[in-house]
Amino acid sequence: MKVHLRVFVEVENLGKAMNALVEAGITGFYILEYKGMSPQEWEGFSIKEDPKSAVRLIRDHANDAMLICCVVDEEKTDKIVEKVIESMEGEKYTILEVPIKRIIVNYKDKESQRAETWLLEKEVPCFYCGENAVQRIKIDMNKAKIWCTNCGAARYYLVKGIEKGEK
Repeated sequence: MKVHLRVFVEVENLGKAMNALVEAGITGFYILEYKGMSPQEWEGFSIKEDPKSAVRLIRDHANDAMLICCVVDEEKTDKIVEKVIESMEGEKYTILEVPIKRIIVNYKDKESQRAETWLLEKEVPCFYCGENAVQRIKIDMNKAKIWCTNCGAARYYLVKGIEKGEK
């Protein structure tokens, strides 16, 4: 399964966080610039509920910050997070791990479109060990793999034909 890893840092720590992610083995990322406030900074504020007041409060009092996002294999997530924690010691940061159930990419050129890999999970009794455990399902264009998170037993399937819609 893939994980959408999100690392929130203050602007001055952007390079430090990016270096930690790259050293831990990420292969790509994107960055969003934003203004943020911690709950401790927000405490005690009371604003009018009109949009202009809210936007003015954020512009005047929120901190400039960065959000670094990358998609990583679940198995690599702990190593990457540990590296970021080690590198950012003493600094303010937040890390979120969001599981990705499916990725769909729409190519502009219809000729270059191809099906993306689907990653699914379902808790059912394992075909091998019999335990009620999460079964991970990976479906590619012409093959599928199902494996048990409890015992690791796997089954593989080949798709021999693809049904296409009417033209």
